[in-house]
Amino acid sequence: MPKIGLKIWSTNLQYAPIAQELFARKIFDYIELFAVQGSLDTLACWKQLDIPYIIHAPHSYAGLDPSVAADRGANMELVRQVERFFDALSPAYVIFHPGVKGDLSESIAQFKSWAQKFPGMYAKVVIENKPLIGLHGETCLGASPEDVQGLLESTGRGFCLDFGHAICYSVAAGKDWKKVLAEFLKLKPSMYHLCDGFFSPKDAHAHLGSGEFDLPFLVQMIDEGKPVSLETNKDRQDSLDDFVVDVQKLRAYAGV
Repeated sequence: MPKIGLKIWSTNLQYAPIAQELFARKIFDYIELFAVQGSLDTLACWKQLDIPYIIHAPHSYAGLDPSVAADRGANMELVRQVERFFDALSPAYVIFHPGVKGDLSESIAQFKSWAQKFPGMYAKVVIENKPLIGLHGETCLGASPEDVQGLLESTGRGFCLDFGHAICYSVAAGKDWKKVLAEFLKLKPSMYHLCDGFFSPKDAHAHLGSGEFDLPFLVQMIDEGKPVSLETNKDRQDSLDDFVVDVQKLRAYAGV
């Protein structure tokens, strides 16, 4: 059985007491916390929870696009904020996206600059694959297995396999999704992202069982004991009941 993660944002303070209660009930194993820009004041709340963490750095929609040379200074400041989360919460991994607007060579250069500035945090960095087409129609970098392999080899970092992103890439690229996933698995993921979705170029983050994905097939690909964050949507601000249902379905798919 993999370790199950609850994905929430650092500004989702309303979920903190609920998460602590669900963790005590062994519903999930860790929080994947998206470090929202300018939310360092929330650290005291998250630090008091007795729950392991994985940190997700801001992505291009949240202000951090490592593929853009003109943004190097602003990106460095955002990564400095991520390091504050890292120092406070001691996460197992820190997830970064490759970027959107520029090119992968710049993404690689910026990752390497962060390795020099933040060596402790950089040792825990994993890079997540992206769909080829973003939610607003933009072209994303790091979508193909070949591009991700190049990123990992150039940066020396680990890999977060997002199943939904991989399937969306396969649709946009006109490739067989099972063959695409087989290529991604050769990169030996350190952790995973899972949700349901549709055979479309765009990601949906649907609740498990509400889309078209072959979830039992996907779940059996996850290595025993490795983290898998459920990236399903949250339907309410005062409850995580929908997340609990998703966890129950995941355990059923895993035969637990």
